[in-house]
Amino acid sequence: MFANELRLGNIVLEAGKPVALDVPKLISILQGQEVAFEPMPLTVEWLSGATYNELEHEYTFQELSQWALDPEYKEIVFNGGYIATSAPVEYVHQLQNFFFVMTGQELALPLEAFQ
Repeated sequence: MFANELRLGNIVLEAGKPVALDVPKLISILQGQEVAFEPMPLTVEWLSGATYNELEHEYTFQELSQWALDPEYKEIVFNGGYIATSAPVEYVHQLQNFFFVMTGQELALPLEAFQ
């Protein structure tokens, strides 16, 4: 996980617990301070706001009607099969960033449920 792939509000692990990055945490990462943050693996539980399409084996979000997350290959797909990402989407912050870029909105995820 690199500082240039993180945004305010991204969910990461701090000492094994999910936390949303706030300004002080982001500043410490950007300044290269020794911090104990790790990427939060993307699991089915984190996709509770998505709809699972059994036929396509993909997760979709209402706000991203043409886009889906293929959990097997960890790729974002467009309109039923065209691959849109060249890097795997394995972590919560990667999905959050893609969602924001495509919609201009923050992806609401149930952080409290994982405390």
